[in-house]
Amino acid sequence: MSVAKPVVEYAQSIKIRTDLGSSVQAFKRLIKYSKKYLPFFVFIVVFTLAKSYLFTIEPLITSKIIDDVVVGGKTNLLIGYLTTILESVFAYGAVSWIILYANGYAASLMIRDIRGEYYARLQEKSFGFYDSSNIGDLCSRATADLQAVDMFLRTWVSTSADTVFTVVAIFIQMWSVNHEMSLVSMIPMPFIFYFNFKLYTQTMPLFRKMQMIMGRLSAYVQQNILGMKNVRIFNREGEMEEGFEDVEKIFVDTAISAGRLQSIYMPSAPTILTLGATIVYVVGASLIVSPGALLTVGQLTLFTRYMTRMSMPLRNITMLIGNWINASAGIERVFYIMDVPVEVHDLPNAKDYDIARGQVEFRDVTFGYIADKPVLNNINFTVKPGEKIAILGATGSGKSSLIYLIPRFYDVQKGSVLIDGIDVRDFKLESLRRQIGIVFQDVFLFSGTVASNICFGRPDAPLEEVMNVAKLSRIHDFIEELPEEYDTPVGERGVTLSGGQKQRLTIARALITNPKILILDDSLSFVDAKTEQEIQAAIDEATKGRTTFIIAQRLSTIKNADRIIVLDNGVVVEIGTHNELMANGAIYRRIYETQFLDKAPEEILGMVS
Repeated sequence: MSVAKPVVEYAQSIKIRTDLGSSVQAFKRLIKYSKKYLPFFVFIVVFTLAKSYLFTIEPLITSKIIDDVVVGGKTNLLIGYLTTILESVFAYGAVSWIILYANGYAASLMIRDIRGEYYARLQEKSFGFYDSSNIGDLCSRATADLQAVDMFLRTWVSTSADTVFTVVAIFIQMWSVNHEMSLVSMIPMPFIFYFNFKLYTQTMPLFRKMQMIMGRLSAYVQQNILGMKNVRIFNREGEMEEGFEDVEKIFVDTAISAGRLQSIYMPSAPTILTLGATIVYVVGASLIVSPGALLTVGQLTLFTRYMTRMSMPLRNITMLIGNWINASAGIERVFYIMDVPVEVHDLPNAKDYDIARGQVEFRDVTFGYIADKPVLNNINFTVKPGEKIAILGATGSGKSSLIYLIPRFYDVQKGSVLIDGIDVRDFKLESLRRQIGIVFQDVFLFSGTVASNICFGRPDAPLEEVMNVAKLSRIHDFIEELPEEYDTPVGERGVTLSGGQKQRLTIARALITNPKILILDDSLSFVDAKTEQEIQAAIDEATKGRTTFIIAQRLSTIKNADRIIVLDNGVVVEIGTHNELMANGAIYRRIYETQFLDKAPEEILGMVS
């Protein structure tokens, strides 16, 4: 399968939505976030009303200058008129700045609330949700999608109010001067609105599509550059270039479509406005020269200026509609993720239980990630307090699935998992997981210091305890050799540490909470044999008094467990000690002999002694 195919399919799958009807519910839900900031929006509306009034002053005064000063010769009025124009212009600028600032402030607060709720909902999602989700897509929804929403929120109140107030204020002013000219001046407005509406509602989704394609294309190019050695060693340069060209063609075709629409609609509104102004001049001139001089030269200028100014809020409102088409697509994607139900959550009767003994029982447990496709079938066993249990099985046999049911990362489909006789579903999740330490197979370190990574599960842990668990994990001596010891930054994902060092840090992280139950999910896979022996000795000491589950592929790691559970296709097929399984087992003995068949007898004896 071509590695470029998913990128091409993604570019082809992006739908261009230009309808407004399907986004009504999203708009209603979005507006609910503005309730707590209602005073801001009332403030914005009031100042927008003042702005609309100030917007009408300059053309009105200009018409008076023409009639009174230029035509009437009243030059003594000029200074007063000019002062009024300057005052209105400065006031208009000040009010506009205040509106923009208030809009941006309120929008930022709303986006903060939405992004905060989005992140909080992500924290609540079950592990199954992340199993089927693309991390890059989840991040994109909180960034690029909400950026489109932010652009809309920064203008929608003021633009909507400004359009209404300005159109009404200008029409009232024109009507008070001459009814006939007012109606003539309004003729181009529906057409201007229509062509602007078409321009922004048709092109802005295309521009959004181009941004989405470019984002995915950039990731594709970056991937190819980082993997250039593999590209060349497998002679895939031609395929990579072809994939790039396919996506680039979709991008260019989209850009051409946007350009074609712009070429059609963009000149239309100015042309109609010019034609409208011509009509106004013709009609106005006839009124000026008619008997009784029904219109003055200044008033004619007033109508043409007002007609131009009325077209501006109409353009802005259509631009706002185009912004909403993009914003609605983004906010719907955000709301969709927020609304995904949480599969694993606290039940109404859940309580904070203390795990006093650490006995774990699997009672008739059946579990699967997909309905009717169980990964585990009818699992039954009991682990005594403080017992060390090793779990062995082929890839896909259900080992990790089994242990992930203990902290309720997933819920069983049938049966129950009990700790000290209490169903794990009766625990509050926070209480349950606080008392279970887990070292995952996939090592992950957070950006921060060595100490902050170790005490991630217990931020208030004193340095002395951090050092103690580091010693148990055989990482203390290495840490003391670092430039800043425990305060040394480890970098994003711990890039400054080796795989074994990272893994020992995560073991220390699990021990810092002093868990009653400890789970090690193949946590020694990245360490060498010598380090494994050191950590194993530390784990033997650290697991005293704790119920411990160990998943490992190396039999040398699990042979000293109190009991070993062998899984095959989601079923417990063997259970017992190492010696019991070697004597009576079939699968375990075969795996053991396979791993150590080629070793010298003295090596095998050293491993099992």
